[in-house]
Amino acid sequence: MARIIRIALMALAAVISACSSHDYNPTTAPYQIDKAVLAKKAIKRVVIASANVSGEPTRYFLQKPAARIDAKVKQYLEKNGYQVAPNYEFDNAYNQAVRTYGNLYDPTSGRVDPTTWRAVMASTIKALQGSNVDAIIFTDLIERDVSHTVGLDHLAMWDGVSRKPGFSTASASLSEGFDWNKQLKAATLVITIYTTDLEGVFTGRGGLDTLQVINAKSTPATYVRRKNALTNNDNLEEGIAIAFHPFIPMEDYPGKEAK
Repeated sequence: MARIIRIALMALAAVISACSSHDYNPTTAPYQIDKAVLAKKAIKRVVIASANVSGEPTRYFLQKPAARIDAKVKQYLEKNGYQVAPNYEFDNAYNQAVRTYGNLYDPTSGRVDPTTWRAVMASTIKALQGSNVDAIIFTDLIERDVSHTVGLDHLAMWDGVSRKPGFSTASASLSEGFDWNKQLKAATLVITIYTTDLEGVFTGRGGLDTLQVINAKSTPATYVRRKNALTNNDNLEEGIAIAFHPFIPMEDYPGKEAK
């Protein structure tokens, strides 16, 4: 009976937390925005980059979710009045730059060559100056190490969001000795915006969802990779809105406004 009551309380706490998910969240990452650049050049037509601003490729198991998130970013931009150019406008310029300067990422060492990275990015952005694209938006999908809290609700909090624990099976019975401090993987969206004049405009980040769930049937219970990761539309849309704020102002933003 005690276990049933405990699980019910966890579910209730998760519901309460979901209802107040936009309250102040101390984990919200600080953003950077150059209002002087925005005042100088209006941004109306943008292109979403198929490459990461970090230069590193997206992890293999995140590539399919990354495409889904880019589609949602496109919808979010259009909903807020921006025109989104076809991806090939960036791809053509980027691929030509890579042919000229070489690959900026070495898969053997797992490192990005900074000199090649600067050359490729500068060449790509300059090539877009001849188009009517005003800015390039990079959407890096990265992993974070997080942990659930040891309190009643056991929320994982990072980059402005709070997420309840997930389980690998629908009927989960978790032992009292589970280590809630154990770290698990979570996903964050990093937004970086450059104008075609090679000026950085904005960078921000927003948490999306956990990438691992609890396998309560194993002994002891442990975290396993989540099947169909990053498919919760509400969680994705919340993270995208946080990542773009205040370039696109978010109602009930959970962080503190930068001075």
